[in-house]
Amino acid sequence: MVLGEESSDRVGNTSQQGITAAAKEELPTNDTLELMESILQRLQPKDRHEIRDMITNRGWLSGVLLMMSGLFWWIAVQNGSDALNNTDIPNSQLGEFDFSMLAKIVPVIVFFATVVWSVGRERGHASMSNMGGLLVVLAVYYILEPFGFALLTDQVDIQTAMFGSLRLLALAVMIHYSSKLFIDAWLLQWVRLQMINMPVDLIPDFNESSDMSQADEVGPSA
Repeated sequence: MVLGEESSDRVGNTSQQGITAAAKEELPTNDTLELMESILQRLQPKDRHEIRDMITNRGWLSGVLLMMSGLFWWIAVQNGSDALNNTDIPNSQLGEFDFSMLAKIVPVIVFFATVVWSVGRERGHASMSNMGGLLVVLAVYYILEPFGFALLTDQVDIQTAMFGSLRLLALAVMIHYSSKLFIDAWLLQWVRLQMINMPVDLIPDFNESSDMSQADEVGPSA
């Protein structure tokens, strides 16, 4: 009887160790958990169903803004070149780009600036955040340069230059928010896939910790 009990205990311990080892293998790494926590704290979904809705809404709005920026570029830059006197705007001092080329370069710079800044924020990389700031300054320079020509020189009238800068600004804003929404949707989709394979749910713990922190900030009322 003693031998039978010892063998059954060994079998039970072995099976329990196997289950524990399998659970450890399924758990993500500390870096992955930290990244997931950062995304959840920033976007603050209530549950997994809201994560799915947030993915859908952000992806939809990203597509809307991307199509709006494409149509705006086609109407206000490509087809409206003669009516808005795009050829009267001097070439850029940085690169000798004409206005039609700037209308393509600025959205690209803004897109990469948004991507680099988002990755640097989520991963905590100072160098990537620094690179994102450099790209933002470059995009702002190209946007304000036509208006600067009108203020500092007589090469272009102020109305033409102002409309040129406003069109570049509109393209930059739409591309920025389209990229930001798409990155958020992609990050949420990644978090959702990670949580499906996890044996525990992070969102209830996150909501409880947020409520406790808010209660601590309020403090006792006299």
